[in-house]
Amino acid sequence: MGTIKTCWVVMNKIFALIKLLILLLFIGNEVDAQITFSDLLEQAKQQSRDLVMLTASRNYLQLEVPKIKAVYGAPKSYISSEVLLAPYFNNNGQFVSNDPKPTAIGYDLGVTNGGLYSLLLNAEMPIFNYKQINNLIKQNDLEVTKIDTRINSLIVELKHSLALQYMDALGAQLEYSILEANLILLKQEIDITKALMNHGLYRYVDYRILKTAYMSDSLTLQNSEIQFKLKINQLKTTCGISDTTMQKLAYFEPEISPSKMDSSIFLQCFVQDSLAALLQQKVFENQYKPQVRLYANTGLNSTSIPYMGNHIGISAGVVFSYTLFDGRQKQINQNQQIILMDQAHREKELRQFEVQKQKAAYHHSIASLSTSIDKELTLQKEYSEILDIYNSELQKAQVGIMEYINFLQLFNQNKLALENHKIERNKLIIEYNYWNN
Repeated sequence: MGTIKTCWVVMNKIFALIKLLILLLFIGNEVDAQITFSDLLEQAKQQSRDLVMLTASRNYLQLEVPKIKAVYGAPKSYISSEVLLAPYFNNNGQFVSNDPKPTAIGYDLGVTNGGLYSLLLNAEMPIFNYKQINNLIKQNDLEVTKIDTRINSLIVELKHSLALQYMDALGAQLEYSILEANLILLKQEIDITKALMNHGLYRYVDYRILKTAYMSDSLTLQNSEIQFKLKINQLKTTCGISDTTMQKLAYFEPEISPSKMDSSIFLQCFVQDSLAALLQQKVFENQYKPQVRLYANTGLNSTSIPYMGNHIGISAGVVFSYTLFDGRQKQINQNQQIILMDQAHREKELRQFEVQKQKAAYHHSIASLSTSIDKELTLQKEYSEILDIYNSELQKAQVGIMEYINFLQLFNQNKLALENHKIERNKLIIEYNYWNN
């Protein structure tokens, strides 16, 4: 009997060493081939068609600022040319003349001056347009800011949906890992039971029961692996990754982000809508400011061909305009913008109430589930200690096989329930952080 006991001590040490080597190898492979959530998120951003389009729109609008300054404030020059022929008939053979006879047939001289022959270099420049230009630039800058908000909102939505999908895949991975570890443990106990059976300490039927349980758990593990690989590939597809090589996910446990209601991304769009209405009114009122434009030209400007060479000169002037009455368009537009600002303010209040309610609900659920998980952790620790006792007694043939299998199933059920509750809490935190952006 002492020899048998010595053999079992040696066997236990060998099995423990094998288990440690398998565990180290398993952990080493996991570390080498892990995918992190941050890597997937960056990949998803690069593959997002909406983000690409919004970024292009933002770059386009940024080029509007120098364009506005050029259109409304920069001097412009251009060349113009005009030739107008106004022939006369019954004018002693002079078809072109700026002094036709009374009997000549053609346009009245006061209308045509006999013709027009010009080739001019023109220049003009608007002045006193600083406020108009500034209003347009502010309006354009606000459009850029609105696109930035849309980009940030899209990233928040993308992070939210991807994090939930990541948690689903991570839950499948944890289930697979638990079942795999259970199968390794069960295989070791089968080997021990077989050796004990050969020494008459266990019945053959006990050995068969363990083998049947192992086969059943193997099928369960295969089904779990199929679901796990499917979720990983679906996650990669979402991120635009074509590589289907089997890789495991790094554990990702989100933390509750600090509250920032004043800068909530869900409210920024309404603030920007109010500013947009205000700036639209200012831009609309640009037309009611005095409009002053300087102009000058030089070159050929003649109404007669014979003396055309002498009609080269220069001229300059100022154009001034100011709107006196517009049928109350200014007041009507102002009332319209006030309606839009009131609407944005009301929508902001409603959205703010929704955000606060969502945050409160998720925060309460997180606290309740965390309390439950703490209790489950304590219970799982007790189960782990009891399982160690069962494993020790099994190696000494002091426990029934069915009793051991039933407890092992109970242990795994509770462990899976605990991990699922952790995943559920992480998903609640993801939801809370989403509404807390």
